[in-house]
Amino acid sequence: MKAFDLKIFFLVLVVTGLSACGSNPTRVTEVKDGQVTPDQLYIVDCLLPPQIRQLGQNYTYASPRQPIKLPARECALRGGEYVAYDEANFASVAKVWQTQAQAGDAQAQTYMGELFEKGINGTPDYASAARWYQKAADQGHSVALLNLGNLYEKGLGVQQDSVKAIELYRKASGITDGNLELVTEEQMRKRRDQEYERIRLQQEVGRLKNQLTDVNKNYQSSLDYMNQANLEIKRLQGQLKVNQDDPTVKRRIAELQNQVKDLENKNLKSKELANALMNQISDSSEGSLALNTDELAINVISPDVVVTRGIRSVPVLDQSAERISLMGRVNPPAEIKALQLNNQNIIDRMNDTGLFSAELQLSPDDTPVSIEAIKSDGTKTIERFVVVRQPLPEIKPRYLSDLFTNRFRDDLGDFHALVIGNNQYSDFENLSTAVNDAEEIARVFRERYGYKTQLLTNASQMEILQAFAEYQKTMGKLDNLIVYYAGHGLLDGGKRGYWIPVDADETDTSTWISNEDITQFMSAMQAKHVMVMADSCYSGTMSGSTIRPLPEDAAENDILFTSRVKARTVLTSGGLQPVLDSGGQGHSVFASALLDVLNENDGVMEGYRLFEAIQQQVKLRSRLAGLQQVPEYSAIKHAGHEGSEYYFLPVKT
Repeated sequence: MKAFDLKIFFLVLVVTGLSACGSNPTRVTEVKDGQVTPDQLYIVDCLLPPQIRQLGQNYTYASPRQPIKLPARECALRGGEYVAYDEANFASVAKVWQTQAQAGDAQAQTYMGELFEKGINGTPDYASAARWYQKAADQGHSVALLNLGNLYEKGLGVQQDSVKAIELYRKASGITDGNLELVTEEQMRKRRDQEYERIRLQQEVGRLKNQLTDVNKNYQSSLDYMNQANLEIKRLQGQLKVNQDDPTVKRRIAELQNQVKDLENKNLKSKELANALMNQISDSSEGSLALNTDELAINVISPDVVVTRGIRSVPVLDQSAERISLMGRVNPPAEIKALQLNNQNIIDRMNDTGLFSAELQLSPDDTPVSIEAIKSDGTKTIERFVVVRQPLPEIKPRYLSDLFTNRFRDDLGDFHALVIGNNQYSDFENLSTAVNDAEEIARVFRERYGYKTQLLTNASQMEILQAFAEYQKTMGKLDNLIVYYAGHGLLDGGKRGYWIPVDADETDTSTWISNEDITQFMSAMQAKHVMVMADSCYSGTMSGSTIRPLPEDAAENDILFTSRVKARTVLTSGGLQPVLDSGGQGHSVFASALLDVLNENDGVMEGYRLFEAIQQQVKLRSRLAGLQQVPEYSAIKHAGHEGSEYYFLPVKT
C-alpha cells in the first residue's frame, strides 16, 4: 500500500470505538476510465522533470530534477515520477532525496533520516537516521533537532542522553529561561482580594458545616433517646395495668414524658437552627449547594464534593482510612420511602428535616458512591461521586494579559476544523456514540472557539481522503486545522494502525486509511499547527517523541515566539489498547472529557494542558467503567513537528 510524506499544520483528529484488529490480504479492484481513485489522492515522493532554462540568447540548459511531496495525481499532471513508499521500494524512495541531501539540503537530509528511522523491510536503522538528522540539525533545522532529540531521549542509534535530548528540544522550540509573569499592581491587588475572599468563604462554609454536623448529631441522639423513652413508657404503662397504684412506676412515666417533651422542644429549635445553617451554607457556597428547592434533590454536605474538570470527587487525606462519615440532605424530605447508599437502605438514618448521616466503607482504590432517594410515587433522584485516594489537582488554563491575548489571537491566524464521526458500517460492527461525539464537538469548535467547521458523518474512504486533499490544497501558512475523527480503529499484522471508513471491506486493507497516510497528509499541508485527537483503538501508533510542557512561568514573548513555528502533535484516547465507545452520558469517555475541558476553558490552553485535564478524567471514568484507558500526548512521528504547541482560545463573548 502506498505511503507518503506530507506536512500538515494545525490539525486535530479524534477516533472512537471498541474494535478488533487483524491482518488481511489486499484485493485489486477495477477502475473506470477517468475515475479518481483513493490512490491518486495520497501524498507521494515525486521527482519533477528538469526545467529548461535559457542563458543568454543562444544557450539553454536543463536544471536538476527537484524532489517534492505532492498528491500522486498532481505529480502525474506535472510530468513527475513517483514511487509508493513501502517495504519493497525503500531504496527507490531514498534515491529521490539522496542527491539533494548530499548537496546539503537540510529538508532532504531530514527526510533521509526519517526513511532510515522507518526502516528497510520494517527494520529501522537508527544510527544512519541519527547521522542524517545531525547533518540537518547542524544547520538549525527544527524538525531534525526534534527527531534527533527523540533518538537521544530513547537511546536509539545513539547513547541515551536525556540532558542532550532536552537541549535539542529547547533549541528547536526556542524557549528561553522562564520569567515571572508581568502584571499590573491593580491586577495583583484584585487577585489578592479574590483569593482572600475565596479563603474567607471556604473557612466560613467549613465552620457552618461543622456546626450543622454537631446540630445533626444532637438532633439524632435526641431522636434515638425519645424513641427509647417512648418504648419504655409503653412498657411501664403495661405494668400499671397490673398494679395501678404503683407510685414508682407512675413517677418514672412522668419523668420520661417530661424528658420527651423537653427533647421535642429542643429538637424543634435544633430543626430551626439546622435550616438556618443550611441556608447560610447554601448562600456562602455560591449556589454549589441547592439545599432549599422544591425539586427532589440530594446534597452532600460533608465531606466536600470537589468538582474538578467535570469529575465530582471527595479526596481522602488519610491514605490508611477504611471508612468516612457522610452527611447530606434530601430535599424536600416529604414522602421519601427509600434512601440508599451504594444499594444499602439508610432511610433509618434520615430525620424529618431530610438530613441523613452514614458510614461509607472504602475500597483500597477509588470508591464510587451512589446515593439514591425514592418517593412514594416512584420519583427518584441519584447523586454520584467518587472518593479518591489521591486528590485530583486542578488544571487551569493560562491567564495572560488582555493586550497580549488579543495580539496572540491575531498572530495565530484562522482556525478550521474537519470533524468526522462514523457509526453505521457496512462490514464492521456499528458504533453508538461516534456521530453524536462529532456533532457536539463540531458545535463547540464552531460556537465557542470560532472555527470554520466541516462535519462528515458516516463518511466513506473517498469522502475522508477528498477532505484531506482539499485542506492540503487550500490551507495557508497562517491557517490552523483541527480534524476530529470518531470511528473504528484497527491494527494489521505489521502492527500498523488504521482508521476505518464506513465502506471499508474487512478483508481488504486498501479500503482502510493508514495512520502513516494520515501523517503524510498532515506533513504536506501548509497550515501552521496540526493537532490530532484520535479516540480510537490502537491510535497510539501515530505517536512520536514526547512533548515537553511549557514552563508554568513562561514569558509571554516566549509563548508568542514558539507559536510561530510548526506544530504536529497527537492526543490519543489510549495507546495500543481498545478504548470505550460509551460511558460519558451519550458520548465516549474521551469525547465527554474533551467537551468538558473545552467548555470550561476561559483562558489560553496549550495542547499539553488540555492533555493533562483530559487524562485526569479519562483515567478515572474508564476505571469505574471496568476498562483502564490512559490517554497519550506526543509529537506526530515524521510529520514535520518543529516544537510549537496547539493553542485553544475561546472567542470573546
